[in-house]
Amino acid sequence: MPPSKPKPSEIAAEAKKNYIPYIRDSFSDRWPPTSYLCFSDSMHAKPPPRWESGERMNELMYHARFAFYERDPVDLAIEWAAGESPIPVIMPAHDKRPGGDWEAGVMSPEECLCRRSNLFATLTTPAVGNSAPCNYPIPSKAGIISQNVVVFRNGPEKYEPWQEYQTLPVISVAPVKRPKLKDNDKKYCFKDEKELMRDKLRTALRIAVYYGYVNLCIGTFGLGSGFGNPPEEVARMWRDLFLKDPEFVGHFNDVVFAFEPPEGPGGASSSSHSSSRSSSSKHSSKHSSSSSSSSSPKSSVTSNLEVFKHVFSPSVIHDDYKGSKHSKW
Repeated sequence: MPPSKPKPSEIAAEAKKNYIPYIRDSFSDRWPPTSYLCFSDSMHAKPPPRWESGERMNELMYHARFAFYERDPVDLAIEWAAGESPIPVIMPAHDKRPGGDWEAGVMSPEECLCRRSNLFATLTTPAVGNSAPCNYPIPSKAGIISQNVVVFRNGPEKYEPWQEYQTLPVISVAPVKRPKLKDNDKKYCFKDEKELMRDKLRTALRIAVYYGYVNLCIGTFGLGSGFGNPPEEVARMWRDLFLKDPEFVGHFNDVVFAFEPPEGPGGASSSSHSSSRSSSSKHSSKHSSSSSSSSSPKSSVTSNLEVFKHVFSPSVIHDDYKGSKHSKW
């Protein structure tokens, strides 16, 4: 009989008791376990210099390219960097608690990363010169940059320890949580919530530009049952910031959207399946109307990734930007 899968709470306890103190004591000089609270309004990115024609003046201006993978964003960012310039992951953060409910069984991206890294330690340790004595609660238009998050094990599929630790930067911003939606949950009801979400994305990009990162790895930021933002609207926000917003056009080279269920490639947990079957047997009349809400995390992730691919496809960009001065991007 195969060994049982470790409980998230047990993995968190082991990380907090053993790994995090060991990393702090052994590697602080090499990888300081600290972070900075960054306020968006004080970090406006300066557009790269251009000639009057709009052409770039030098190689410091990039034309953003996009790729899409059904993979864990942390693993992909580490593999992508491969010992060269580090590539940050933009992480959906809990606005009040460092790591959210990482010591419990919650399987959101931030919680999962905290169990396999020292992210919790960095979030709770403001660096010397930080703008505040504590990073929490994260202000609405602010984020946290942890430049040396040490990852020491696999994700929740097995949580196997690594022989060689890896590091990456993490940009933590709290997305809008469960906004009110309309049109079959495809659009925001309220403009204020939509614009606040756009500000969250803008905050993450300003932090990336300020710290000199030109390549990014973005996971399911603000998506899924934990946050509930509409995928197509969020995809268009990202796309327009990268391709139309003069503050960011030219600053980024390669951007990868990497979506994977928090539980890992295996997808939904057995409890969610059993809940869905129970709901189907007791409320068959409601099942068809709520199939999207009872779908597995894996099918939801795949669907969201396809939405992003569509929004970023050249034909859709061409149609949406037709006649715009940004159409050349």
